[in-house]
Amino acid sequence: MGGQQSAPIPATHTLGKIYLKHRFTYWARHGVKGPNYVSVRALRQKFVDISSEKSRKYGRLYGSYMFTNKWLTINEPELIRDIAVKDFHTFPNKYDMNYGKTYITSSLFLMKGDHNWRRVRSVVTPAFTTGKLISMMASIEGIADQFVVTLNTFAKNGETIDMCKYFSAFAMDVISACAYGINVESINNPNHPIVVNAKKILSVNSNLNYAVSALLPPIARLLRLEPFNTNAIKFFDSLVKDIVNERKISTNEGKKRLDFIQLMIDSERHDRNFDSNNKNKKVIQNSAENSNKKTIKSLSDTELTAQGFTFFIAGYDTTSASLSHVVYYLSQNKDKQQILREELNALDTD
Repeated sequence: MGGQQSAPIPATHTLGKIYLKHRFTYWARHGVKGPNYVSVRALRQKFVDISSEKSRKYGRLYGSYMFTNKWLTINEPELIRDIAVKDFHTFPNKYDMNYGKTYITSSLFLMKGDHNWRRVRSVVTPAFTTGKLISMMASIEGIADQFVVTLNTFAKNGETIDMCKYFSAFAMDVISACAYGINVESINNPNHPIVVNAKKILSVNSNLNYAVSALLPPIARLLRLEPFNTNAIKFFDSLVKDIVNERKISTNEGKKRLDFIQLMIDSERHDRNFDSNNKNKKVIQNSAENSNKKTIKSLSDTELTAQGFTFFIAGYDTTSASLSHVVYYLSQNKDKQQILREELNALDTD
């Protein structure tokens, strides 16, 4: 036994060093500035602070590493525009992340750039035309008016309030109305099921499952981690299905709501009417290669739920944070308040 020798460990060590050196010199080999290492200190910093620090050090375009993943950060507006528009066909997919078994991967913003993505995009895009957005303004204005009444009450009493908290409630109310046609009034109903479950999904900062899913997707999938609260996901899934079923059997056109779900239902009805009015369906099928091709534009219940929840992901925190910053800077620059009043009064047609 004493004559036996084992060499796998040194060999494995050497191969590991070669692999890591090759991996962490990727950007340098391609002439891109950036660190050639993974900073353990960065794991304790805020992402925005890390990005700002690296931008100052390496410029507007730099390469970095998150574990063994390669990241290219771009802060050039024109280049970003080209990537997102002109050269979109080359960059169709988002950053890989583990989303578990939830329906959220059916969201337009998270789907892979294949034919399913194109189909969903063709259905969802018309909902964001100027005319459709204007049709939702009545709901938004009603919520805004109520919001002003609430703020006036605090102002008359001379109370100091957390504006971020109330802007969050305002954003929640607007999104709930525009996406689902539901009047939540979260300022007065903080325990409303939509408010409670939306916050469960959006509050992921301290969620270890989410961190592993975002930074180490393969390991997260291997461990079958769920980055989002599954009970909250199920709530929204059930909510959308109930709303869709209720509206599909409704025949009262006079009380039709003007929200995202209704626009999707109307789109589906339009396509079904198109099909029922064309007796020779073979003609439609055979025209798949010409410009008269008619694609069935409808979403499954799962896809519809995912698109609706995208409103929360994309609009909740961004809206409340933006409005909070606006009022903060206005409070610090009182000379600009009168200018803003005059501009708003000029737009007021009532």
